[in-house]
Amino acid sequence: MRKNLKILITFAIVILLGMIAFIWLKQTQPSVKNASPQKAAKLAKVKHINLVTLGDSLTEGIGDDKGEQGYSGCIAKRIETQYNIAVNMSNFGKSGDRSDQIQERLTAQPKFQHAVKQANVIVLTSGGNDLQQSLLKNVFAKTPTDLTTAVVSEQATYQTKLTRLFHEIRTYNRQAPIFIFGNYNPLFVHFPQREDLNQDVQRFNTINSHTAKQDKNSYYVDSFDLTFGQYRSKKMRQSLGQQAVKKATEDQNSNQDMTATLMGATHVNNTWISQTDNYHPNNIGYNYMTTQLYHVMRKEQEKWLIKH
Repeated sequence: MRKNLKILITFAIVILLGMIAFIWLKQTQPSVKNASPQKAAKLAKVKHINLVTLGDSLTEGIGDDKGEQGYSGCIAKRIETQYNIAVNMSNFGKSGDRSDQIQERLTAQPKFQHAVKQANVIVLTSGGNDLQQSLLKNVFAKTPTDLTTAVVSEQATYQTKLTRLFHEIRTYNRQAPIFIFGNYNPLFVHFPQREDLNQDVQRFNTINSHTAKQDKNSYYVDSFDLTFGQYRSKKMRQSLGQQAVKKATEDQNSNQDMTATLMGATHVNNTWISQTDNYHPNNIGYNYMTTQLYHVMRKEQEKWLIKH
């Protein structure tokens, strides 16, 4: 009886030690999730990926003074460099597109659909033109509160359109993670005293973030700091605001100024934004967007470093 008990105890100890060794090895060996970029690619046995970018002018790369297709071209190059893998990038950005128009293009274009089906990674910009449409439609609102009320009333519509766009993307690809950018306020340097405009942009950004969470395999990429450009400190922003208040007191055509700025017709002093149209990012701005995107993709690398 004692002999059998000793055998059982010995056997249990061996199993316990084996389990401990297995857990220790699993924890100490690098995983795709935690490994450095090049190591992660080797662990995943991935030598190339298909990257699809879709959306509006920010995806098309309008304003990029180096002709690299904005963040689309920059993120492809960065992944190639950091992960030592080939990247086949397909850019389906189109200037001026609202969320529903992006969906319409995807629904109508077989080439677009095929690219999404083959994608390891999908990156999306959306919401900027939806919000701009709302602002232009209500630019003559009597007060900032009235303008915000109008923007808030458009939120549900945008939420519905963006959800439909995500559903359309998932019709063709359920596996690839989607990285969706938030937007920025290009009007800040002209109207720094109008905090309501920043808040309106953030309202639409909240929809982008919420929709990504609802999808379960999508991730929000913040790009709101494009709003401030080189005006990094609180002191610099306060000084800019004081100048704007003085100008607004002297200028009786504030609605005209707002319309002109929304259409990109006003000179801008934000060094992160192109002086060609005074609205879209320049190469500095797109590099910032690329860095923001890369950080989120790096964190979620096990989701897209997958062989088809």
